[in-house]
Amino acid sequence: MMPENDWRRRGQEDYLMGAKLYLIPFAPYSAAWDHEHCEFCFEKFFLRPGHPECLRAGYCTAPANGPGARWICPDCFRDFREEFGWTVDGEESL
Repeated sequence: MMPENDWRRRGQEDYLMGAKLYLIPFAPYSAAWDHEHCEFCFEKFFLRPGHPECLRAGYCTAPANGPGARWICPDCFRDFREEFGWTVDGEESL
């Protein structure tokens, strides 16, 4: 369990507690909506060439990116999974 004062905490338990997550490749929702950020650490999900530092896959609250989908990076997933009681469709991991 992560400490209560972990800098990544901002009330996510209000909307992510017990969530079912999907391990999926990131895909832009539209040309105008081309990236997302981890709900905890703000790590960027982005596919454009020339940005190898950006994540290309992660845990999402929906089976495809779209309005209302929330993304979680692999590190934050590992850190908060047990506490938040997440289940993963297919139970694979990064």
